[in-house]
Amino acid sequence: MAEVNDVLIWSGSEWLSLEGPQGQAGQSATVDVGTTTTGAAGSDAEVVNVGSTAEAIFNFTIPTGAKGPDGEAGTQQVGTVTTNQLAPGSDATVVINNGGDATAAVWNYTFGLAAGAKGEDGEDGKDGTGVNILGEKDEEADLPDSGNPGDAWLINGDLWVWDAENSQWIDVGSIQGPPGEDGEDGQPGNAATVSATASANQVECDQSAAVVVTNNGDANAAQFAFAFDLPQGCDGEKGEDGKPGDNAEVFVQSGTPAAKAPGALWLVTSS
Repeated sequence: MAEVNDVLIWSGSEWLSLEGPQGQAGQSATVDVGTTTTGAAGSDAEVVNVGSTAEAIFNFTIPTGAKGPDGEAGTQQVGTVTTNQLAPGSDATVVINNGGDATAAVWNYTFGLAAGAKGEDGEDGKDGTGVNILGEKDEEADLPDSGNPGDAWLINGDLWVWDAENSQWIDVGSIQGPPGEDGEDGQPGNAATVSATASANQVECDQSAAVVVTNNGDANAAQFAFAFDLPQGCDGEKGEDGKPGDNAEVFVQSGTPAAKAPGALWLVTSS
């Protein structure tokens, strides 16, 4: 494996190096090489500064050495790659250790990656829609082709309400009470008349629907007034917690990778 030269993290728009900031500039100094002399075999190597500490000039004496045996080729390989989950919002970390030695390196990588943040609460449910009874029809075929949310018609005692989501009329059932017992035969009278009006009142979502029917006329000329109490829609349930964030990608290569998500790591190697 090639040597790791730098470690960078993807911000979402650019690669940022994890190396620390550059230290303050120190006092400038100069170093020059003076002479290099080959000493006798077996003698000690020697370096002498013939200048000063600020303007050093080094003279080298290097003894002739005997030829040593050929060394074995060194090796490098990736050992373990471990990922630890950190608290949401924490900075990513990376630790690289050599589990081998200088001639047979085994690089072990330990990454610390922040967990995903908690998901947002779900939105409140929408308010319910009241019922607006427009009148009576003889049969289903007489209903109009469309309506507004809450529009309703009476057909033979059944309430038909417009379903805006599915664009159709829905029979929600009878809204009148059961028939009364037959009365005694009376004297022939004039033909009775019946008319009706309706109104709707929106109540809290935890209250039951109710209807009050009042005859504002008399037995021969009934004028029924329907007053409906219709509960509004309750708040929607709380949304589920967000799922933990995915672990960041890790790239070990010399060329610039195409990161997909912020937090991706790039271990820059030699070509």
